[in-house]
Amino acid sequence: MTVTFPLTASRDAEALLKHLTLHKLIFPGNCAVSLKPEVALVSSPHTTALGAARTAW
Repeated sequence: MTVTFPLTASRDAEALLKHLTLHKLIFPGNCAVSLKPEVALVSSPHTTALGAARTAW
């Protein structure tokens, strides 16, 4: 499953990685992160954790 996470000045890539860790999604362990200028694409087979992380973002 792949989910998009919007990135802003206060919610940057570093904040996203910390946020994903709170949901037990660890890059490069069990998820993949692709960064674009204003969005990050996060893929993981752990759909429940990924959905929860996106909702909380």
